[in-house]
Amino acid sequence: MSALQGIDPKIALDEIRHAEQIKALKLAAVTARMKIIETGYINKIRLHYGALMSMVEIVSLLYLHWLNVRPDQPDWDLRDRFVLSKGHGAPSVYAALWMRGFFDESHFIGFRRLNSILQGHPDRLKTPGIDCSTGSLGQGFPVACGMALGAKMDAAPYRVYSLMSDGECNEGSIWEAAQIASNLALDKLTVLMDRNMKSSYGWMAGRNDIEPLAEKWRAFNWEVLECDGHDFVSISHALHDAERVEGRPVIVICHTTKGKGIPYVENYPVKPNILLTEEKYQECNQHLQQLEKELRNG
Repeated sequence: MSALQGIDPKIALDEIRHAEQIKALKLAAVTARMKIIETGYINKIRLHYGALMSMVEIVSLLYLHWLNVRPDQPDWDLRDRFVLSKGHGAPSVYAALWMRGFFDESHFIGFRRLNSILQGHPDRLKTPGIDCSTGSLGQGFPVACGMALGAKMDAAPYRVYSLMSDGECNEGSIWEAAQIASNLALDKLTVLMDRNMKSSYGWMAGRNDIEPLAEKWRAFNWEVLECDGHDFVSISHALHDAERVEGRPVIVICHTTKGKGIPYVENYPVKPNILLTEEKYQECNQHLQQLEKELRNG
């Protein structure tokens, strides 16, 4: 799947005018979730399903509609850059890269095994379309800031995007980089935050919470936008507004649900880094197949 047919990339979507394209994106999100659970199940690997599912719409919109990239030329100098700072979310990005045409579906077999191009965390030396190797939380976002600085110094036309988790804001490196990005007026940088209100072991509230979140980023002189992180129209309008901000970087707080789209994962009582049994895999897959059928018939 390439950029949405019949509409230029980087256009804010409209519910009526772009109804068919929005439907295609919704179907792509279901396909991505199917591929993620299949990848974990077939390869018998525990995955962070909660964190993976909460970001599906964000990365699907980025790769299928927003980012200026060339799948047949992954290292194109003028491409937009994307950094997944929440590196454990790599399978969601792999699903988006596959749907955009960066590599063949067969690579999901053998995921996280020796010699596979798809490892547990993003590896720019192995996977076409990956711009930055990430793993430890708080690592990727500062690299994205450096990329945005490079774009500014070179007066390059591309933009830099980074996806971070809300739990990452417990890392001091996030706030150090946020301060630097603001001081350097890196307005080619757009950060999307997967704000699902949870970290590995449950709700952030009452533990090491980060509220008041928007006010903190504004205090660092960032432009703060908010959207529904599962609504393609809402995300696209936030990205559209972000690219019109001058003189400061932008963070889009994407309000999401951990495990979105799969009731079993949404309602999992503890951290959803789990191994799917045959029974649970079939339950999740049947739910997604029903969603796909309803979308196609709707």
